[in-house]
Amino acid sequence: MPSSPSGICLDCTSRAVSGSKFCGKHQETNSHTARREYKVMFDRNRQDDPIRKLYKCARWKAVRRIVMQRDLLCVSCGHKAITDVDHILPARLVIDNFGITEFYNPNRLQGLCHSCHSAKTSLECGWSGTKGNGTKLEQLTDRSNTTVVCGRAASGKTYYVEQNKQPNDLVWDYDVVMHELTGLPIHKHSPEAIGSVLALRDQFINRTAHCPNHVWLIVTNPKSAIVQVLKDAGARVVVLDTPDEVCQQRLRERFIAECV
Repeated sequence: MPSSPSGICLDCTSRAVSGSKFCGKHQETNSHTARREYKVMFDRNRQDDPIRKLYKCARWKAVRRIVMQRDLLCVSCGHKAITDVDHILPARLVIDNFGITEFYNPNRLQGLCHSCHSAKTSLECGWSGTKGNGTKLEQLTDRSNTTVVCGRAASGKTYYVEQNKQPNDLVWDYDVVMHELTGLPIHKHSPEAIGSVLALRDQFINRTAHCPNHVWLIVTNPKSAIVQVLKDAGARVVVLDTPDEVCQQRLRERFIAECV
């Protein structure tokens, strides 16, 4: 019986050598020895990272203790004890945008369990699955308490929610969270902060699983993975089909207003 064909090399599009995950060119560079040497070099460079060294100072240890005492349960899943203290916005971005003092600000930190911390890191680093779904959530319990509002930029998603929500309803808006997290003007995005914003979105979804109030989620792409996950769990999905020319006109007016 003929053997099954070999797969594609993990490092290129060439056919992998039979019994290996790499082609002939990359098989040697991905040998056990090569990988071990790469890991040693990676760890060495990581240890020399000046930001990583900040996590070893006494000031960080004192702030970490404050957060551990404040957030007894993981702020993401809500039922596991916290093991890690995490910068809501990546530490490098905090220092670059707000200065070294903000690195130690407890309000920029949150307590997470190890699994939730790993999931957040994978989102921030773009490791959230091979299909780039932008979420680590796969299956949810009943989410009939949730409405997802989708539509292109300037289609009126925020206005729709404002007109339909009740006073005690909970709303998650990507633009608002990005603004609060980075300090950028509303509707302005920082590519480096997108992963952190998506991680906060997943945390919001987890925390509102059994919320007695209605929950609103504002999402641009109706075909995104998170919309499908919520829909499968019973959430209502509203797609605003605002004409393209109307959206373009609103964007032009928004741009002019920002330039004044």
